[in-house]
Amino acid sequence: MAEVIASILADRPSEVVRRARMAAMNGADWIEIRLDTLGVEQDPAEILEKIRLPVLVACRTTRDGGRFTGAPAQRRALLQRWVTAGVQGIDLEGWEDWTPDDLDRLDMVVRSHHNLTGIDGDLEAIRDRLLAQGAHFAKLAVTAHDLAGAAPVLELLARTDQVADPTVAFAMGDVAWPTRVLAAAYGAPFTYAAADSGSSTAPGQPPVERLTGLFDVHRATRSTLLFGVLGNPAQHSWGPWLFNRAFRRLEFDGIYLPFTTSHPLATVAMLSPRRLRGVSVTAPHKTAVMRLCHEIDDDAAACGALNTLVFRAHGVVAGHNTDVVGVKRALEEAGVDAAGKPGLVLGGGGAARAAALALEQLGLHVTLMPRSLDTIRELATARGYQLARADSAIARRLQPAVVVNATPLGGPSAPAQRPLPDWELAPGMTVLDMAYQPRSTPLLDAARAAGAIPVHGLRMFLAQAAEQIYHFTGRRLPVDVLAGMVGR
Repeated sequence: MAEVIASILADRPSEVVRRARMAAMNGADWIEIRLDTLGVEQDPAEILEKIRLPVLVACRTTRDGGRFTGAPAQRRALLQRWVTAGVQGIDLEGWEDWTPDDLDRLDMVVRSHHNLTGIDGDLEAIRDRLLAQGAHFAKLAVTAHDLAGAAPVLELLARTDQVADPTVAFAMGDVAWPTRVLAAAYGAPFTYAAADSGSSTAPGQPPVERLTGLFDVHRATRSTLLFGVLGNPAQHSWGPWLFNRAFRRLEFDGIYLPFTTSHPLATVAMLSPRRLRGVSVTAPHKTAVMRLCHEIDDDAAACGALNTLVFRAHGVVAGHNTDVVGVKRALEEAGVDAAGKPGLVLGGGGAARAAALALEQLGLHVTLMPRSLDTIRELATARGYQLARADSAIARRLQPAVVVNATPLGGPSAPAQRPLPDWELAPGMTVLDMAYQPRSTPLLDAARAAGAIPVHGLRMFLAQAAEQIYHFTGRRLPVDVLAGMVGR
């Protein structure tokens, strides 16, 4: 079981104590007090007596991403003062050729290596050097600019005998922060978090409450199965909030993470095939990942895109498209009965492909309006769909009974925009916006104003997620139960 160390960097003792108490309430096991900006005039004993968790101290210089700018002698004196005052641990840099007095009485001695620009070539040699300096634990914090780039970190952890060589390793960065959770699942003895939201001490450092609550790293072990959402970006996805809660409801030993990457195949490859069991796939990777599959279900094959990968025994990878089911169920719940009538899909990516197939299965005559006709021409020809350039006049003449927005417009990346803004929607038509964030979108607002029937993308998201949960775990949860997990 990994412990969680809450790192605190503050100028005032009162703020250190406040954050330490918040971290303790949210499940932290240790407090790391960063002394970078805490004045030498502060009495360590007065601060320590107000913190109930064990404390280790560190003082980072700018070369390691810290803020301490004083002389080396000042830094050492500051660390020694806190050790003498009774802290339980200390974190020293690997380049540091000094150790404080009374080191032997400390419960935790960490030697750290930081790379603020990339990942070093031989992490194992660095780890061995840190441990050879008398550390109880070696910590390697490197930087990955794409999640796929963190592969050497996970490879190191996978090879490590934590009894012989206690090692903590993770990648810093806004897209690499899931490695802090993966470190726990790969057997690291502890991982680091911010004391609370908005007080991170390193790039991409999540708050304690997310690691201990949503991802439940205290329960993560080397037998915990790995899942995630693969996209670029993936950080906006509600998947982690939904799937981790669903796993707990099912008492299923799994962790679901956001995998933001521009290299989906490499990201999948870096995760141990014995551990990775399922991936939800979002834009722009829904067609690229098909080459990984040994088996593809009928819907994925028909629309040429998938949103679900399942990693089975003996290396077999199965691809599914649950978006098709999600769109159909959302429209059916809205009372759509439009067989033989026109249906319009706005967009040309993987989501649009699934939406088009769903409308076809509901009996509608499908027209696609992609941004680029060439990206989806082959599918349209094969399935008998009409293709049209994105134009309000064409949409008006089409008079669709059902409209599905499968573009990013209205979603998190473009919340104020809608496709075909000059198109006046007609009363009675059904309008599904596949964006499930925010609560409403400009397109749905326009549908309400026109007397059309708005269908929020959350209905579709939950319906397709229910199918993914079944593919991942072999068990089902009702959609209304899933809705409660995301507060709807």
